[in-house]
Amino acid sequence: MAEKQSLYEILGLTSKASPEDIQEAFEKYRQALEQEPDGEDRRNRLAILRHAREVLGDRRQRAGYDRRARDRRQAEVRTPPPARSLWPTLMIVLLAVAAYPAWLYIAAEKPAPRVQAPPASAPPAAPKAEPLPRLEDIDALLASAPAHATPPATPAKAPASPQQEPQRQLFGGPDAAILAKFSESTYLIIGAEGLGTGVVIEPDKLLTNCHVIAPNVLKGPILAINPATRERTRITAAAFLVREDACVVHAPGLNGKPIAIGDARQLARGARIFNIGFAEGRLMASAGNLLGVINRGWQDYLASSNYCDHGVSGGPLVDEQGRLVGLTSGGPADRSFCLSLTAETARTVLTQTPIAIDAFPPNYLSNLARRW
Repeated sequence: MAEKQSLYEILGLTSKASPEDIQEAFEKYRQALEQEPDGEDRRNRLAILRHAREVLGDRRQRAGYDRRARDRRQAEVRTPPPARSLWPTLMIVLLAVAAYPAWLYIAAEKPAPRVQAPPASAPPAAPKAEPLPRLEDIDALLASAPAHATPPATPAKAPASPQQEPQRQLFGGPDAAILAKFSESTYLIIGAEGLGTGVVIEPDKLLTNCHVIAPNVLKGPILAINPATRERTRITAAAFLVREDACVVHAPGLNGKPIAIGDARQLARGARIFNIGFAEGRLMASAGNLLGVINRGWQDYLASSNYCDHGVSGGPLVDEQGRLVGLTSGGPADRSFCLSLTAETARTVLTQTPIAIDAFPPNYLSNLARRW
């Protein structure tokens, strides 16, 4: 998912801003926007601006917002990317050349090895190359996937050894019927380099974002997985649009339950809408409201107050009748709102000719990340 501005950044502020600063910044930007010609883009930018003021201007909402952002930053600190240094690597290579010519001969036949000196008493570990997560890893991921009507304050912990079939009773509350209705059409899409979500529009075809597919091309099989039965079906082909981040993928034998496609143009601002997807690999759902429509990179997006995270890309956005009105495609770094491409864009890709998945462009970028 693409990273965008936080609510503070939308107002040109930092998290230290006082309530007076927030109101002053809101008024400044509002007055500037009101000087621009009236149009859909201006109205939508005003809607986002008001949303930022409403969240940050309310003490309780702001505290919850700050807590979620802080929790996410702490989670990222706990799992930093591995440090890379050229100097230690160079020293190890020089030592290897000087003292271990036989080792050098072996290493020369392996592409870009990562050299580590093992303990003297331990033999070097054999390299592992798995194109996909192991079967038991996928099972554990699916089994630990509770759904939420609102985003959780902290990530849910996976049960140590689940016994019951997962996803049988996903949702509770007044929205249970709606959420359960379209959860049956939602699939996990996973490959060697990442995962996302897809929604069934024909028994063997899924709609998704193209940026869900692209990183996994030529990296091994790409699978569509039913979260209830755990049945895995290989994706063999895909059709895509050049300027819009919408793909339809073909998974022969999927036998999914198609979702009804609605009309995003019939939605009014403030309409209640729902999304579902594999946020960070865990199946989650949320209810929200439509904030407006934004155009980015030649594409219209529905901006809503739903919760979304990495992995929800390609997941369905539905109205109160359970009809597909969009596909969740991105959002800000703090997960304060979602951007979803419209059902009209999704319909367009259905007319495109599919190509073999190995021929799909692996360098495809979401419109939210492109610079046209």
